[in-house]
Amino acid sequence: MIYALSADDGALHVFASATEAISYCEGYDVADGLWRFFSADGKPLEAIFSEPARKYTFTISHGVYDLGPGVGLKLQDRLAEIRYVEGPEDQQSIEAVAAALTRSAHS
Repeated sequence: MIYALSADDGALHVFASATEAISYCEGYDVADGLWRFFSADGKPLEAIFSEPARKYTFTISHGVYDLGPGVGLKLQDRLAEIRYVEGPEDQQSIEAVAAALTRSAHS
């Protein structure tokens, strides 16, 4: 499970895998700081670019990135920033996400 918090609208997206999250969150927006990523237990993840995202005159390159360990606040400490949740049936509310984070942290 990977969580992606949008700094743009406060949406928390719940993804089954890092591949899914990376596919959804465009590299240019990630490089611009519009997404924060978290692991299943709420630890921060950092986007690590192997090919940088770039803006050209008429086009944008989203680059290539992967997710690795990051620093900063855990998702549990950012729950107040979430405006709404988009995810599987069992995680479509802030309360459900908080419960899932607690379960994952104790596993």
